[in-house]
Amino acid sequence: MAVTQRHRFELRASGIGFGSRPCLAVPQLHSPYETMVRLDSTRCHWMSPGGGLLWHLRALRYRLHWRPFCAAVAQWLAAWPHGRENLLLLGPSAGWCLPTAFLTGFRTIYAVDLDPLAPWLFNHLHGSSLRRAGVCVNWQRADIFDTLVTLLRDYPEHAILFGNMLGQHRFYCSDIASAEANLQCLTRQLQGRVWASFHDRLSVDWPAGRPAPERLCAPCSLPSDQLARHFSSTGVWTDHLTDGIMEDSECLYLPWHLLPGRLHLVEAAWRTDSA
Repeated sequence: MAVTQRHRFELRASGIGFGSRPCLAVPQLHSPYETMVRLDSTRCHWMSPGGGLLWHLRALRYRLHWRPFCAAVAQWLAAWPHGRENLLLLGPSAGWCLPTAFLTGFRTIYAVDLDPLAPWLFNHLHGSSLRRAGVCVNWQRADIFDTLVTLLRDYPEHAILFGNMLGQHRFYCSDIASAEANLQCLTRQLQGRVWASFHDRLSVDWPAGRPAPERLCAPCSLPSDQLARHFSSTGVWTDHLTDGIMEDSECLYLPWHLLPGRLHLVEAAWRTDSA
């Protein structure tokens, strides 16, 4: 994945169409959403942008509105031909967007997340079904990027799922370059493993009454500017720095109304031993 500093860009309306070329937005002008998550990320992990108390309260409040997105994730995961009995689940938070039926298909799950609330809430959401299915779940509180090499060594036969966390990594890092460097290493580190991820690619302010766009299937990962033009919205887009992670894998792009007035485009794809 090429290193780029274009982490925010703008599509401006031009006549009846949209500008065909993305242009850089002023980096100092953050959207209210980005200001909010950056403030959260300066605090402890109880208040982190991808987990913690505020995230879980938001999930409780908007969970019903997330149903179309969660159903699409469930359908995608059901089709994942991982062929493994055990799962290494990375950054799932409480599993708000994960289908319980998918999780019960494993014998053991080893979950890793920084959020101290994640194990308790994950158990609240999925625990009873997992126990009935005889699934053993263990947790480790750790930074994925600090422990990935060790996890891959200790769990060599596990399928790996990144649970909507890679697109949040930029908000945990002190600078964009560090976040990009971490994300660029993933494909090399995971070579030869069976793994999948769904993660934010782009996000943008979206009028609350405007319907979400249709999902998009693509034969490979699409550039961020092409995605922005396809989904046809003006405004300042936030690039979550996950372009190129899935490289030539077939990708599914799912719209997600995270908040009223805020739309995320989530990329979902998997890779296998032969990838």
